[in-house]
Amino acid sequence: MRVECLDEKGASRVIEASGWYARILQHEIDHLNGALYIDRMHSRSLTSLENFNRMWKNKPLQEIRDALLGSRDDLQPQH
Repeated sequence: MRVECLDEKGASRVIEASGWYARILQHEIDHLNGALYIDRMHSRSLTSLENFNRMWKNKPLQEIRDALLGSRDDLQPQH
């Protein structure tokens, strides 16, 4: 990701980021724009550990994928 911004002294700056750094940078930029993680996430991913274990513990990954995403072939991992 490439971010054009101003530093603490008002000077123009360009930040190039990838991987984890880019993710953190996007997260902080979201905060500056008034967005929170829960504004971007799929609601099905928010759960307590107790509910997660009740619903998904010890289930095969394919069964979980099918339950959350459907069994669409285009969502299957490529080998």
